[in-house]
Amino acid sequence: MSACAARLVLSFVVALATVTFLPLIDTNTWWIRYLDFPRVQIFFCLLILTAIAIILRSQISKVGTIVVGIGLLALGHQAFKLYPFSSLSANAAESFDTCSTGSSFTLLIANVRKRNEDAAAFLNVVEAVNPDLLLILETDNWWDRSLQSLDDRFPEKVQFIPEGHGAFGMHVFSRLPLINPEFQFLFDGYTPMAVMGVKLRSGAVVQFVGVHPHPPLAWSQPTTLRDASLLQAALLAGSSPSATIVAGAFNSVPWEPVTRRAARIGRLLDPRIGRGIMPTFRVDSSLISWPLDQILFQEEFGLLEFGVLPAFGSDHYPVTASLCHAPGRDGLAAAPEANPGDIAEAEDSIEEAKVVGATNDGE
Repeated sequence: MSACAARLVLSFVVALATVTFLPLIDTNTWWIRYLDFPRVQIFFCLLILTAIAIILRSQISKVGTIVVGIGLLALGHQAFKLYPFSSLSANAAESFDTCSTGSSFTLLIANVRKRNEDAAAFLNVVEAVNPDLLLILETDNWWDRSLQSLDDRFPEKVQFIPEGHGAFGMHVFSRLPLINPEFQFLFDGYTPMAVMGVKLRSGAVVQFVGVHPHPPLAWSQPTTLRDASLLQAALLAGSSPSATIVAGAFNSVPWEPVTRRAARIGRLLDPRIGRGIMPTFRVDSSLISWPLDQILFQEEFGLLEFGVLPAFGSDHYPVTASLCHAPGRDGLAAAPEANPGDIAEAEDSIEEAKVVGATNDGE
């Protein structure tokens, strides 16, 4: 390979190292925050190109040697971020083989995609999983009619379909009694957060929070609304006397700083830690592939089962988890603890989002 080709490889290494370290900047600028998403893809590109650069070390100058060193640092940084979500890491949420009668339940979350009109395929998924609690996102009036067949199976149902903003519709179906279910609107009138108690068959009441935060719709928009929605859900979880599950299409990845902060504030465990990345978006792309759909829960729960299900016509894969409510039982994992400043940062983010949301509603 010529020296020109070697320089081209080094240029790519520099570019990948740059996009690796840019997310270290504390900012809500969307195009910088977006660089957190493709860490897996960047890792493998760096691995290949840095290996090639090392092989070509005889054709590169001292500057090239420095670039290789930078590439190795970037590779190490990506590995550090991704390591918890590999099978080499310890599980954050402990697996249970058994659960006391009445304390287990199954949750299914699915972003059906507003433009997807293959309801039959989705209903087949629901029938196969037979969940106790079902959260459906991106519903509209068409989906509301198409989901009516679930009414016989799920005696409890709440739904919200925003006028003119159907991409943020939300349905919750439950075979378990729902207590004071409501949709909270934090920063605008069309992006709901579902908050409710769920009475288990054991008689215990847990809290469920369903989220689908507003993503930036352009590179010029900030992540303010998305970040604040996740942090508000975490604050609800952290202050609740009931064991809490936070689930939905987060529009963030598990290793992103805001997701980790939300987990610390809400004392939430991520079942992906130690089990694998398990991407859920996009169904039709191997390049754009990351885990946006998440189910997090507090330490009072043990994990019986967790997995990503087959596609059904949406651009998201559905996700299911079977949990065991077992407060005080041996084998439960310790929840993450908030860092100094986490609460203050969350409160500042929420206040900023109120201003942004009010501006958007006024447009």
